[in-house]
Amino acid sequence: QEIELKYKKKIRSNRAGSILVNRSGRGMDFKESRVYMYGDDIRFVDWNVSSRMGELYVKLFHEENDRTINLFLDISKSMSFNGANSYTKFFIGFQFLAFITLLSLNTGDRINIVLYSDKVEFVALGIKSKAEAYRILRKINEFPTANKTDHLLPLQYLKNKIPRNSISYIMSDFSGITDLTPYKSLLAIHELYGIRITDPIESMDNKVLKNFFIENLETNKGGSYSSTYLSDTEILNDFYRSNLLNLKTDSDLGKSIVRFLNR
Repeated sequence: QEIELKYKKKIRSNRAGSILVNRSGRGMDFKESRVYMYGDDIRFVDWNVSSRMGELYVKLFHEENDRTINLFLDISKSMSFNGANSYTKFFIGFQFLAFITLLSLNTGDRINIVLYSDKVEFVALGIKSKAEAYRILRKINEFPTANKTDHLLPLQYLKNKIPRNSISYIMSDFSGITDLTPYKSLLAIHELYGIRITDPIESMDNKVLKNFFIENLETNKGGSYSSTYLSDTEILNDFYRSNLLNLKTDSDLGKSIVRFLNR
């Protein structure tokens, strides 16, 4: 109840909804009165002010718009990893997704959820009620894992399918992510947040762990342990900057998420 989602960008949408924006338009909340201009709707004449000022004034209202929240959750096999703890990366990502979904519904936002691997696995668009959200969340929690990951897929989805401004969270371990520079233009349209979920073992000294022979969850091939943690960190920091939240499978989720949202 004490947490409020604070976003930096203004919404550009023609859809009526429950979020107040700075533009004047049709809504329920009074903004101000101004002198009548040719073409103004006479239904909005402010007769009280007009009678005092001796000329016609009309009422202006805050325009109301829906805010669209896009939630992308990686469900590839690497997200089922829990090397050091009892919680998997998927469990942490699912908890964040569920939290943001319910929190956004409380403020009247419209929620889109996309599960992805190396392709789009599941899409739920325009979630507006808690009953619908709980039904979808139960389905997601039981969704089978897929094999591989395409970390560029959420950005391609935004580019091709969501041309208007939105707020988007991408939840993944981002393991082995490639250069994101070609997608920096999206940052001018969408407010993007990267939610990176890793296991503590991935950031340990690779000089010690390289002696271990393990199976890669996504390729099913064995080999010496290797981690792209440092190179992934550099790419993600350059792209998301302060909009990057790092969660580990042993994180205190409540404190980490509240601190991130209330910055």
